[in-house]
Amino acid sequence: MSARPPKIMNYILLLPGLLVIAFFLVIPLLLTVVISFMQEFSFTNPIFTVENYIEFFTSPQTPTILANTFGMSLLASLVALLVGYPAAYFMAFRIKSIKTRNLIISLLLVPFLIDWNVRTIAWIPILGESGIVNYLLQYFNIVHQPVSLLFSRWTLIIIWLQSNLLFMIFPIYLALSRIDPDVINAARVLKSPPHRVFYEIIFKLSLPGVIVGLTFVFVNTLGDYITPSLWAGGIQVLGLSVANFAANFVWPYAATQSTVLILISLAVLVILFKIVDIKKLVE
Repeated sequence: MSARPPKIMNYILLLPGLLVIAFFLVIPLLLTVVISFMQEFSFTNPIFTVENYIEFFTSPQTPTILANTFGMSLLASLVALLVGYPAAYFMAFRIKSIKTRNLIISLLLVPFLIDWNVRTIAWIPILGESGIVNYLLQYFNIVHQPVSLLFSRWTLIIIWLQSNLLFMIFPIYLALSRIDPDVINAARVLKSPPHRVFYEIIFKLSLPGVIVGLTFVFVNTLGDYITPSLWAGGIQVLGLSVANFAANFVWPYAATQSTVLILISLAVLVILFKIVDIKKLVE
């Protein structure tokens, strides 16, 4: 029997990853917080103040920006859940063949092998004024002239759904596939109604996957500023505001908005993780 490696070896194995996280995540975040309290961006002669935060929270545009940012991200997360949960359920319980499951998973992964720009621009011939959707609407006399479907909030939701749906499906599918079928069969044998079987057993046991999926989609959309700037018809979100101030070298105010975004995001994630223990997903 081989001797167990000493505990110090475990920490040595963790060291490279911890260093990467420290240098490329923790330290930049701390610097962002420090810069947010500067009157002007300067480490040689810094002047610290809270004016940036006062200006942000007293600005008349702040409520609209925050509502757009978190409202659209939350809506995208809920839409992804409504679309992704049935797909994950179908894969977990309706498809018995492992080969068929692997084929579906491979097909879901194929779009991610294509550049984001190509996948996004592909919506122009679909939703554009000369696109497929407008052609069908006019062909069936639903409308008499092309409808503007691009550059709106719904366009943003559709593109976010395309880009993040996979991050919703996989965690839920993993949680559903770990449910013991005997538990479900026992409930059915005891004449439990189908809706009770689904809610009390299937849905509740899949909650860790649901929370992880919501977290992935929420975080991915929350900090996105490229997609809203291109496809949302000029909607103001916090990520886009940060990008605009950073592009104009107003670093302290951009850092202030970034810090607020991080803090609110962490608060939302803490609330989500309090709802359910996501450790059950990997146990």
